[in-house]
Amino acid sequence: MTVTPEQLAALADGELGELEAARIRREIAHDPELARQLAELEALSSMLSAHYDPILAEPVPKLLTQPIDDAAKVIDFGAVRAARKRWFDQPAARYFAGPAIAASVVIALLVGRGGEQANQIYADTQIAASLDTALSGEVAAGGTKVLLSFRDSSGQACRAWSGKTSGGIACRDKTGWRILQTGASGKSQSGDYQQASSGDAELLAAAQEMAAGPAFDRDQEQAARKAGWTAAE
Repeated sequence: MTVTPEQLAALADGELGELEAARIRREIAHDPELARQLAELEALSSMLSAHYDPILAEPVPKLLTQPIDDAAKVIDFGAVRAARKRWFDQPAARYFAGPAIAASVVIALLVGRGGEQANQIYADTQIAASLDTALSGEVAAGGTKVLLSFRDSSGQACRAWSGKTSGGIACRDKTGWRILQTGASGKSQSGDYQQASSGDAELLAAAQEMAAGPAFDRDQEQAARKAGWTAAE
């Protein structure tokens, strides 16, 4: 398969469908030059976002918002809730930078009955220490790499990680980091992390399904770490 510059640019901007993105990332995993080009495009995209996102965040003039404020008096809130649910049901590209790859179902460690969770499993000391301290993208002592952080529908802070032999997703409760799902490792046999490995992609896809909103940025992660990863009030 030949990867075109247009496809690389669309991948960097998160504009490709899941299946096409998966095919392209498989090609990139075996081509250092393509990986270099993608890294440059993603860096450019991040730089542009950092420059223009604050502009987009500026308040809209009252002249433009007044008609919307007037219309809010007769809004059907049931329709609003339905629309918001459809929004959060969109593919992973709406929430996470990086691959939005169709993944096989990750093994669930917790099997619930009647809404109650059984056989709860918690991260061991080494993984828990990594989840407590490392920011996304960092490789902690023992080789654990944190992939991303987010909050689930209950408000708990959750983190996906990839280790030497396996990875997973855990959410912080009063006891510790409760493991919800596990998956394949994001490491190659040589011990180096592969860019967009299939194991990491599966965990990112699983995290997408669990997340109640966007992944944490670096400032949000630092604030959550300072607060001990406690649930949002």
